Amino acid sequence: MFNKIIFFLFFSCSFLFANINNVFDIQAKMLDNIALNLEFNIDKKAYLYSDKIKIKLLSQDKDITEFLNFPQSKQYKNYQIYSGKFDVLIPLGLINNLDEFSLRVDYLGCAYDGFCYEPLAKKIDVKKNANIYEISTSQIDLKQFSTPKDIKTDKSGNSSNHQNIAGNLSKNSVFVSLITFFGYGLLLALTPCILPMIPILSSIIVSKGDVGKKHSFIISLVYVFSMSIAYTIAGVLASLFGMGIQGILQIPFVIISFSLIFVFFALSMFGVFKFQMPLFIQNFINSKTENKTGFFGVVIMGFLSALIVGPCIAAPLAGALLFIAQSGNILLGGLALFVMSFAMGIPLLLIGLGGKRFLPKPGIWMEEINKLFGFIMLIMAAWMLSRIINQNMTMLIYGVIGIFFTIFMGGFDRAKSTFMKFKKSICIFVFIYSTLLITGFASGATDVSKPLQNIISQKNNNTMDNKEISFKYAKNLKELKDIIHSSKKPVMIDFWATWCVNCKELENVFQDDEVKKKLFEFELVKIDVTNSNNDNKEMMKEFAVYGPPALIFFKDGVELKNKQIVGFITAKDFLQHIKEI
Repeated sequence: MFNKIIFFLFFSCSFLFANINNVFDIQAKMLDNIALNLEFNIDKKAYLYSDKIKIKLLSQDKDITEFLNFPQSKQYKNYQIYSGKFDVLIPLGLINNLDEFSLRVDYLGCAYDGFCYEPLAKKIDVKKNANIYEISTSQIDLKQFSTPKDIKTDKSGNSSNHQNIAGNLSKNSVFVSLITFFGYGLLLALTPCILPMIPILSSIIVSKGDVGKKHSFIISLVYVFSMSIAYTIAGVLASLFGMGIQGILQIPFVIISFSLIFVFFALSMFGVFKFQMPLFIQNFINSKTENKTGFFGVVIMGFLSALIVGPCIAAPLAGALLFIAQSGNILLGGLALFVMSFAMGIPLLLIGLGGKRFLPKPGIWMEEINKLFGFIMLIMAAWMLSRIINQNMTMLIYGVIGIFFTIFMGGFDRAKSTFMKFKKSICIFVFIYSTLLITGFASGATDVSKPLQNIISQKNNNTMDNKEISFKYAKNLKELKDIIHSSKKPVMIDFWATWCVNCKELENVFQDDEVKKKLFEFELVKIDVTNSNNDNKEMMKEFAVYGPPALIFFKDGVELKNKQIVGFITAKDFLQHIKEI
């Protein structure tokens, strides 16, 4: 079995590195000076999509595909394809018997074992010298992806981050691409993307009892590996089907269900009941793991944590998704996603490597530790619910949890030791902050980092500061294009969803006084992609958006691709980004 796996990997990788001209070869030659014959030679391991072959006369910018006689295509799965050898004849009369002309042939192909090549194009130059036609062919470098026909694009300056990443992934070697994405993963490990997973993994390790450093590291490794597999599968599906599996898993019913699961775990930590698997399942797992605690639960939590807790759409992730969607190369795109997400989990591996040194030891403190992780689970439940409830209500929930934390962790008890005094100080700090959150809720505030924002802003009578920015809503692509073409201001399009945490953080950025003043110079449009309907899919596909938040900018009807923003951005960086628009 192992030899078969090695053979499959070797076969797949060798085909991935194969010269593209050996896989899809096109030769052109003149027949009796009356027609140009294009001879397609396709490797036996690959095929071309029949509807992706386009032939254009460049001098007249004329698509002549529909005027040509192609051979009968064949059915493969749900597609019509060509394989092996076939010819396409182009009569010179069709191109007005020109003595000199150039053709462009676009085509897209895949390998039968599952992955696809990026879109390809070949240029064919024909020049008549006396009575002899000189023919030369060259491969066209497709550096830019296609742009909607009725929307102009400003290609000046640099592309946005995720577009640069997609382009680099398509041009660099496989090894360089994977090393690059490993570096991206390390950078993402320093962002809040990975933070929600730390308490989950820590609670898993603590729940295993007195385990050694080696076993703690193995638990972390299994967790990170499962998380990486989940990110890879979700990313590939997101690219292939035009929607993220995370989007499916962010619907209210699913969010509420998983929030209840976290509450269930919290109650178990508080000792309300004892939660464990049936004895016969434990015995089976123990027998398979040399009498050590099994990893099935760790695998499940790692998988679900990636999909449910950490939906972080950042530029590297969006770049990999864009590459997969445009090229269809599932193997390279999937490997890039796996390497990146595994690198994101490096801090989690360090937690496991530290074993008991980084986590409280079980024993007389276990009851306090269980309470601590119980409250962490409650915070995770509230954090997930924040995707479907308003931020104001979220502040109240956090505040109430903080008050209960202070009481149950002994914040008002007499401190008899230095450690107890330290713990009491933390509890009092949590109590003060929780009180501010509840006060902020009463004042209508929405930012947990600025609970008194509304109270302070009431003292400011500046008219501009009190005036609110307003967004138009576009429900379909036609409405969106109408707004773009009719606006006399620059246009900012905000792809947004109720379940998107970074979207809500971005809303707070838009409320910054300086940002707000600048946004009054724009026509603001919001696209609500909470529900994955056909109209939303069409708009996201049009602008290569694979998840919210994403900001698209237009000026004078021209898309500013170098200004596109994917993910969260601070107020300072946002102002710097849009100051020249």
